[in-house]
Amino acid sequence: MKLIKIALLILLLGPNFLVSASTLTTTDSNISFLSGDKDKLIIAPPNQHGISYNRFTNFTVDKPLLMLDPNGLASSDAGTKLKTIVIHANSLSLKSELAFASGDIDANIVFVVNNDNGLISCSSCSFKGYPRITLAVADSSSGYSKNMSSIGNLTNRNAGRISLNNLSAPDATSIETHSQYISTAGNISSTFRASASGSHHKISNSGLVGVSGGFNFFLGRMTVDYNTHEIVDADQVTTLGAITFSGTIHGAGVSIVSARPVTINSGAKITTQSDIMATSHFGDDFFVPTGNIDIVMLSQTTALGTINNKGSVLSDTGINIQAIRLYNSGTIKGHNAEVTIKDQAQNLGTIEMSGKFELSAKTIDNRKVLAGNTLRAHATDAVFNHFGGSIVGYNVSFETDYFINGSRIASVPTIKKHSALTIEDGLEPAEKYGVFNTNSFARFTSAQLSANRPAHISATHLNIKANVLENINPYYKERGSAAWPGKVNLDYAKSRQVSITAQYTLKLHSSTYVLNSSAILGLENVGEFTINTPKLQNERYRFDSKGYVFHKKQHNSANEQHSVKSPLAVTASAHVDAISPMAALYSFGEFNHSPLNSSASTTFTNLASFLQIHGRSNFYKTTFGSIAISASSEYQEGLTPACITNACNIDSYEENYTQTTFTSFLDDVNGLSTDFLVQTNLQLEASIEQDVKWYQDKFIAEKKAAFGDEYHPTHGKMFHYNVREQKTTSARHLIITIYECRLSILQDGETFGNKRCVPTEYSKPFSEILEEAAANRPIPGTSHTAKQLGELIKIYMGRFNGFGQMYQTYTDSEGFPDTRMVDGYWGNVYANAFFTPKLNSSGAVELEVKYFRHFFKTTALQSPHVNLQNYNPYKEYTKVIAYNDLKDPTPPIPANRTVAYNNKTGRLVLNWGNVLVPHHSYILETDLSSAAIRTTQSWRAYTKKTDGKVKFRVKACTKYQNREYCSAFSPWKEQTVDYVGGGSSGGGSGGGGGGGDDDKPPCEGCALE
Repeated sequence: MKLIKIALLILLLGPNFLVSASTLTTTDSNISFLSGDKDKLIIAPPNQHGISYNRFTNFTVDKPLLMLDPNGLASSDAGTKLKTIVIHANSLSLKSELAFASGDIDANIVFVVNNDNGLISCSSCSFKGYPRITLAVADSSSGYSKNMSSIGNLTNRNAGRISLNNLSAPDATSIETHSQYISTAGNISSTFRASASGSHHKISNSGLVGVSGGFNFFLGRMTVDYNTHEIVDADQVTTLGAITFSGTIHGAGVSIVSARPVTINSGAKITTQSDIMATSHFGDDFFVPTGNIDIVMLSQTTALGTINNKGSVLSDTGINIQAIRLYNSGTIKGHNAEVTIKDQAQNLGTIEMSGKFELSAKTIDNRKVLAGNTLRAHATDAVFNHFGGSIVGYNVSFETDYFINGSRIASVPTIKKHSALTIEDGLEPAEKYGVFNTNSFARFTSAQLSANRPAHISATHLNIKANVLENINPYYKERGSAAWPGKVNLDYAKSRQVSITAQYTLKLHSSTYVLNSSAILGLENVGEFTINTPKLQNERYRFDSKGYVFHKKQHNSANEQHSVKSPLAVTASAHVDAISPMAALYSFGEFNHSPLNSSASTTFTNLASFLQIHGRSNFYKTTFGSIAISASSEYQEGLTPACITNACNIDSYEENYTQTTFTSFLDDVNGLSTDFLVQTNLQLEASIEQDVKWYQDKFIAEKKAAFGDEYHPTHGKMFHYNVREQKTTSARHLIITIYECRLSILQDGETFGNKRCVPTEYSKPFSEILEEAAANRPIPGTSHTAKQLGELIKIYMGRFNGFGQMYQTYTDSEGFPDTRMVDGYWGNVYANAFFTPKLNSSGAVELEVKYFRHFFKTTALQSPHVNLQNYNPYKEYTKVIAYNDLKDPTPPIPANRTVAYNNKTGRLVLNWGNVLVPHHSYILETDLSSAAIRTTQSWRAYTKKTDGKVKFRVKACTKYQNREYCSAFSPWKEQTVDYVGGGSSGGGSGGGGGGGDDDKPPCEGCALE
């Protein structure tokens, strides 16, 4: 039989098999190698596990090699079906095509060198007929032998290396490498060409580019499960030796898992981009390529866990990067991406996603392009967008501790979280303004003064949340020895080189301050611009002057409408020594400004800069101030408003710094009383006069009452006053002069001489008068003030608060992430000037309420849960409430009343539904207590060790304007209980005779908190 096999084999292979350029050295008689135009290798028969083990001393392929399955030869005794071919050699070099021919059988192939310093090289090699190709300088947990039952776990050998220089595997599903080191060059691909044929495609020499197989690189000191690709173990390496990728790697997916630092060289390309993707069968599985690129660092040390991309990483689908540090000076492009960096992510190149882009790091340092349709970035310490940084997207959100767009100083700062700046919003006697002066920054060199430092953030919808939020353009010009005649020439491009803009939604949240310093901050279209912060400053980066009379106007919270114009004179000897361009803050839509919570207040200062609001403005507990040489509602010289809010084709412009502040509100303004000179709104002027008259009459009446008798029978009127209005450069004041007349009285009680009237002058700014009047004046169409309506709205909205459950992510006791269900209570948080009165189509008053839904741990609606799944605490909701529905603050009757009874212990708990209105409490009446009970909990526990009926009823209460309002009592809830006994009472105080208060049950949710 063996002779027949050989004869048939000679006929099959032809006469040229004795010529060979390849070197395959083996002592295994089960392996046959025959040379010819195409070398043939008959591999060893597979063992009972389907593995053909082939041991070589040297395995060098210099010309095409055809591998044959002995079971597929004529007259062979078909044995176990071949599944995997193992080529085990001391040295392994592949320099030509390797093909497998065995009918309809597909066999995986594993090339192995398992000695330290081992090398597998592939130079212009190609593979056909192998669905899975593995190159491994590694040991196997199963051992390498004829009897091996599986490949098992592969552990990379010390200093093992794989060299790839031009590799092609167009029909493979997976190509894998396992080694400590790897080097790549040339074109490494699983691509093919195909042309359209009806609704299908067929392989051709030209046409569309298709991909079929993915590349998996397991690098460094690690152990990998061959069957699942799971990392079984990974050790920290002690030497830095970096993994470098050059050339092009092109497949249906690319995965790099490394315990060593990875560098993608300049000019290198890792790509999964293609015109078509080919599906395939992988064993019994149907394989659909993902097109994803994954680069994952396993090391936990900074030096060893770094990815340095200088080349191109390109995907039509997803990109996943995990590392300690990421340095990108190349290009990373895809559809979706998750980039998770434990320490610093630095981008000096382009990272751009057409879909969803999620980026997290300790610090984010962007100096070129970050882009995503949906870009969500989280940095535990800081985000820097500076020195050429550009961030663009449709939905963009950032959450961090310290956020800066632009730069505080001329040089690149240390990339770490910085302390807050000193920001002055008052008049400084030194006549030097801006953060450059208040923080004593060093003067720039001439080279630094001439340098460009662009930083731009632009999105359709933009949300930034930080503890410190800065938008700073560090550009200024110094006077030198030449005098500036009231104007200075500034570079237009540098004046606009730092900006944060959004098209329809711009939301900024900062717990410390929002600073816009010589930069642009604006909403480009009709939409919403909201800033929540205790301090908002719109100022010039640097303003050094001498001799100018600076002016501050301040306006406290109330409810008015206004326009602005208040010019000031300049002294003859005044001059400016250094100046930065105006900061520009503008909104073509609605503008909202408030503190982060309703109990705090906030300041907003426009310091010698540009402020223009085209839409409605809502201020909540805001003190608004302007500091300037001259403030105006008409920008008279210098840049036009259009050239400030939009780009103009100019190189430079003359800045008229004597007209330094432009403040313009072009629509209704809520939340500011004003000393402004009203130019167009006659109705407002009449309202101001009415409020001033009200205050004047009230003040004089109080003084009269304190004085006593106004008339004397002999000397006549003893109490006089006069009233006048005084306009200063900073405010309008009501001046009231009170004359209180006295008589000289002798010891015997007689009077002599004339009466003496002593004047006392009292001054009150109009802004304070208007604020006081507004607090006592109902909102038009209602009988309630704004404060009263706010309380009524919160009581009304409390009807919808209640118990709920949410999934929460947390870290378990072993440090692994996990998910659990937590109990809590839904409640509302009100951040902005949270309601707006409106008239509906029927002429009735409605209130549009804006609020946030938070999930709290307790019924007091404090301490919100964090890390909840499928929940956004910053999503703002809107609800329209009819004014007539608010008038009655009475809360609803508690529902869902139940009696829970343990017939063994006698423990009895009365329960009812929560009514979580502000200042809520409950009044309980039950036959278990002799008197009504007030409680803030929605339950009451007793011990009852007797049979019989139990009944209770309850009502809910709240407080409004220091008065209590309660609902009606609920219907009586009755239940018969039968006491059995035999259990512990749990500490009840009532004994067995009739009950009493018991310890409270465990709180909802506390088992998980």
